[in-house]
Amino acid sequence: MRASREILENNRGEIVTGLVLLVALYLTSQRSYLLFHSLIELFTIVVATGIFVITWNARRNLTNNYLVFVGLASLFVAFLDLLHTLAYEGMGVFSDRTGNLATQLWIGGRLLQSASFLVAPLLLGRVLRVRFTLGLLAAVTGLLVLAIFRWHVFPVMYVDGVGLTAVKKGAEYVVSFTFLAAIGLLIRKRQEFDPSVVRLLAAALLLLIASEITFTFYLSLYGEANMAGHMLRLMGSYALYKAIIETGLERPYALLLRDLKHSKEKLEEYATALEARNEALIRSEQRLQEDAGLLRQRNTELDAYAHTVAHDLKNPLSVIISAGELASEVDHLPQARREELLGEIRATALHMGDIVDDLLMLSEVRRVDVPSEPVDMGAVVANVCRRLSVMIRQHDARVTLPAEWPTPMGYAPWIEEVWANLVSNAVKYGGRPPHVELGATREGTERVRFWVRDDGPGVDPEVRTRLFVPFEQIEKVRKPGHGLGLSIVLRIVNKLGGEVGVESESGSGSLFSFVLPAVGGQSPPSPPAPAGGQVPVGFSRCPPNW
Repeated sequence: MRASREILENNRGEIVTGLVLLVALYLTSQRSYLLFHSLIELFTIVVATGIFVITWNARRNLTNNYLVFVGLASLFVAFLDLLHTLAYEGMGVFSDRTGNLATQLWIGGRLLQSASFLVAPLLLGRVLRVRFTLGLLAAVTGLLVLAIFRWHVFPVMYVDGVGLTAVKKGAEYVVSFTFLAAIGLLIRKRQEFDPSVVRLLAAALLLLIASEITFTFYLSLYGEANMAGHMLRLMGSYALYKAIIETGLERPYALLLRDLKHSKEKLEEYATALEARNEALIRSEQRLQEDAGLLRQRNTELDAYAHTVAHDLKNPLSVIISAGELASEVDHLPQARREELLGEIRATALHMGDIVDDLLMLSEVRRVDVPSEPVDMGAVVANVCRRLSVMIRQHDARVTLPAEWPTPMGYAPWIEEVWANLVSNAVKYGGRPPHVELGATREGTERVRFWVRDDGPGVDPEVRTRLFVPFEQIEKVRKPGHGLGLSIVLRIVNKLGGEVGVESESGSGSLFSFVLPAVGGQSPPSPPAPAGGQVPVGFSRCPPNW
């Protein structure tokens, strides 16, 4: 109801003008019915011709074959309506002065018009050859004209003094049902049109159906039923004018350019989908590149692993085999020498065990997911000091650590391995005797940085980038190793959601650090990292018996 009121308000002037014109035409029919009929028919002829002119000149830009076909057919409908107007009783243009000729031409025009609206929706999405279609419509129109004027085989539609024949009434019903079917197809294909055009076309065809039904009741060409039918036909033609001619001139995008606008929207949707697909492909390519890089890294590590297995394990085995053969083959070998060989065998076997343990640890970190939980860092560091107590005593090392530790999130057994690798490296590569400092520094409320400082010779910048590469052994170091310790540190800390860093200058020692997530609100304030070799306030030394 609200939509209807809005339509009435927006078109009030047009509606009032239309009612005035209808009243004027009615008064004209009372004065001269022939003039009334001629005015209405001329209007319908002009509308049909206008539809043809618009669609013909826009045919190269139109892919909506509905409009093209209706436009082409409208030229021949206008021609038949013109003949009907000239043949109307009282015009005196043709020798046949009866009402049958005009009625035959009327039915011929209506059959062609209704058929054009029925066929037009079926051509949407198909190839329409304009010149062939124009020739076909011309041929059909020519046959109708010949059947009426020359061959006289067209059925009789009106008998003077009697009225309409049954054939004429049946033809009107056929036309009406054809228009009704055309409305159904139009609604089914409505997505190809602007909604306002669909409404106007449907209204026009309904008015034409009402006109055809009304034309089945008149007895005289000048009767009231005939006049009412022409009034309805006038309104239907006006709706066609509004749907195609006015819309095509005032809002061409809604009619003539509707297909172009629709194609643009489809292209935009396709472009958006293509862009999304391209982004997905780019992401996939990036993932593939990352996977390829990871695969290359894994292959490099596998090569290094093969080298370690083939070299670092083969050499100790050779030592063990050689020492064992020497100890067994020499009968009079001094006891001291025998003990020396057995000690060498024991030390070499322990070194091999360390390599195997580190390889197993690398494999475990890569394969296993562990829980993240609060870690008692004091207890972890105490275990590390106990594990390394022999090494600390052998090097006469001085290890200092804070009295209190922040509480990070992580996995205690793995974090113990991190400390063990960092502290053992600091002891091995520190000064003479080595001084090793352990500590922790809070970074905001979410992270804790733990660090190990030594007083060794430091690490050159070009070497720093290779420190955490698996199986990489740094040259110019005093102690042999197998290159796994720092790579284990990196893997563990990364797996626990942290990061590893190193600060070092040649001749000034090194500071290795790792960052872990903090337990919110549970970690006490920590002293800053020491700048020199003094033991900071709040720090203590590892007990001598460690």
